[in-house]
Amino acid sequence: MIQLAPEPGSVPALSASIAATDWSRTALGPLSHWPATLRIAVDMLHLSPFPCALVWGPELSVILNDSYPVVARQGCSFHDLWEDAWESMGAAVFQALEGCGGLVEDVPLPAGRQRGGAEARFNCYYSPIRDDHGAVAGFLHTMIAASANAEALREWQERAQSFEAQLGTYLADSEHTWQFSPDVMVVLDAEQHVHLSNPAWQRTLGWSDDRRPEVSLPELLHPGERTEAVLALAALQNGDVASTFEARARHADGYYLWFSWYTIPGQAMPTLVGRELTETRNAAQRLAEAALRESRRMDSVVKVAGGLAHEMNNVLSGVGSSLELLERRLLQGRIESLESYVAMARECAERAIGLTHNLLAFARSQPLSPSALDVNRLMREAQPAMQQTLGSEMLLSWELDISPWPVQLDPERLRTAVLQLCANAREACQGRGKLSIRTLNERMTVASEARPGLPAGDYVTIQLEDDGHGMSAEDLAHAFEPFFTTKALGQGAGLGLPMVHGFVCQSGGQMWIESQIDQGARVVMMFPRYQGVLPEQADFTTDPKPARGERLLLVDDEVNLRGLMKEALVERGYVVDDVSDANAALGQFRNAGPFELVITDIGLPGGFSGSQVARALRMIEPAQKILFITGFTGEPIEQALLDQPGTALLRKPFSLETLNRQVQHMLRD
Repeated sequence: MIQLAPEPGSVPALSASIAATDWSRTALGPLSHWPATLRIAVDMLHLSPFPCALVWGPELSVILNDSYPVVARQGCSFHDLWEDAWESMGAAVFQALEGCGGLVEDVPLPAGRQRGGAEARFNCYYSPIRDDHGAVAGFLHTMIAASANAEALREWQERAQSFEAQLGTYLADSEHTWQFSPDVMVVLDAEQHVHLSNPAWQRTLGWSDDRRPEVSLPELLHPGERTEAVLALAALQNGDVASTFEARARHADGYYLWFSWYTIPGQAMPTLVGRELTETRNAAQRLAEAALRESRRMDSVVKVAGGLAHEMNNVLSGVGSSLELLERRLLQGRIESLESYVAMARECAERAIGLTHNLLAFARSQPLSPSALDVNRLMREAQPAMQQTLGSEMLLSWELDISPWPVQLDPERLRTAVLQLCANAREACQGRGKLSIRTLNERMTVASEARPGLPAGDYVTIQLEDDGHGMSAEDLAHAFEPFFTTKALGQGAGLGLPMVHGFVCQSGGQMWIESQIDQGARVVMMFPRYQGVLPEQADFTTDPKPARGERLLLVDDEVNLRGLMKEALVERGYVVDDVSDANAALGQFRNAGPFELVITDIGLPGGFSGSQVARALRMIEPAQKILFITGFTGEPIEQALLDQPGTALLRKPFSLETLNRQVQHMLRD
């Protein structure tokens, strides 16, 4: 209910249609946010005995009294309400918005649009209404029946002529502004404590009469803006000068809200008015934070692209130069040193393979082939490679748990991650030092407070601790960022730690580094315990044996790669049918099957993936053995499909020897 009468009790209850309207859904906003001018004008509208509509704001929102003859909803647009008569009324509306009253005579109102039911004609009067700053904020639209007698017209003219004067009188009455303003208003005493406050003070900041703040107003403001408030109050008291500043005020419940404050000169006691800006400031802050995040994201993209281009240029230059010299020597008929060119090209290609694996691991997009494994066994098998990575002057110390719980991880990726950490340790120790490797079981009964993403449960921890130069807190904060490195340009890609971190997170674990300058570093990886049973480990140490004419179906859309794979397999003694897409694979399987093994890329053209090919083939032959090959795909293969018997995954890029070993292993099982 809006109650704005000059004297309490002299005004009847507000119109039910106005009180019942959800104004928050209109352009005017909720009642509690209406400016004092509008609320006073609504009171006067309610008191008018004539059919009136108050039109307010840039959207020309309409507020109707009960006698307004047009059927309409509260809050609608005046333009929409009178669209059919706008040609005759529009000029008078714009005239009123410019500050001049107007009249449009003999406006027809069809029977279907008015409350009375019969067609009638009205004279429409337009009286401008100004806000407390003197600007035209709207107008009063009054409709008098064209058949009204002269006495009624005279009475309306007197009321219309005095409407703006009455509104000015109400606005000049500080009591009305004080009571109904949505802005906070406070009067301070000599100690700058709040002596008087309007209802908005309690509504907005929660300080009631029986819960007044015990501190002065400046002390109630946020320390960051307090100095500006003190200077503004001093200027008001000394020179009677108005000023404006923005400062946060403390709510009675302890949090802060933003306000734009301005002091009012010419008062007996210091007086301030505050307009809340919290939502506006929050919206601006959200936009600024979003812009900052986007800027940082683009900086990271630029950094990644630059680092990747630098590394790929190095490896591609090595490959290209080696092949160029190899071609030149063959044309010259010189066969000496050809092996060195081939070895150089192979080394550069392996660096490129490692780079792409690291990128996919960092992006958590590398295809994994997890299996249940014993971390101790993997560490012991990897010991020769680890010692070779560390060098002869690094001491490798072991502290392995007696019986570690099993984990479900990709063994090859875990081995690669451990070797990468060994390389980092060697560089941190400058080739001379000690690396300790520990494995242990840890049971966490409650979630870790230090590691929010680590819930309660059983974990297997792998720790690698060196006695090298350590890392600063600043470097630790960036350690897992791509291409971040403290090495000189060209001495490191900055992808090692991001690769390891990406693999650990993709595997459902967590990783962090503990380090200080000159006190070494400890890398901790924690993986969830696998509740199943460890299977017997496959033996890949034996040399591959010649094939016995087994038939293979090879599916890959890369023509060159498919040709090389087919040539290598045929050379081993296999009979190979090769196709380029899913439809051809299904046709070949039906017409030329069965095949002992199907080798298919996951990403295939034509809308059907290798996973879908596998399902279709197993509907025809449930026991069909399938070897998936893939580098990266937006639709990774489901783990349930990989867990089926007779299924394996080989990641691109791979050597032809690795392909032969994997094929032989699958055919032998």
